[in-house]
Amino acid sequence: MTDFWKVIGSSSVQDESEINSALERISGQLNAMTPDALTRFVERLRESLYQIDRRDLAEVPVTLANGLELPQTSDHFLYARCACILAGERAYDEVRSSGLGFDRFVAPFAQEAEGLLYLASEQYERKTASRMNVESYFSIESRSNIQGWAD
Repeated sequence: MTDFWKVIGSSSVQDESEINSALERISGQLNAMTPDALTRFVERLRESLYQIDRRDLAEVPVTLANGLELPQTSDHFLYARCACILAGERAYDEVRSSGLGFDRFVAPFAQEAEGLLYLASEQYERKTASRMNVESYFSIESRSNIQGWAD
């Protein structure tokens, strides 16, 4: 089985171009994988997104260039979690264990990380001419990790 974090690698996630470069690199890695491996990758991605679906992270405000702070929408929070994963295993583990460092992933440019959600399924469809069917216990929707949202 291909190691999820080896495929993800790491990125400093400092701007939109770094995110796009990381997505291109990951897409290249996924291109070499079998349909079964692509399905396992998506299952692991879903689990990783679920693990950091937590109230404390969702409540980190988005700070705009003019200094205005806004709450994250559920989509924004999902894409911020994608950016956190793109940063790599070490950054992800730190956020998961302490919440520290998540604020950089809610930056508006980090929304480009949404592309991570589609890379493996697009490769799967190219290889098999059919849609990927993932039967995962883990929902990627915000607020689906009940333990992460408990008071």
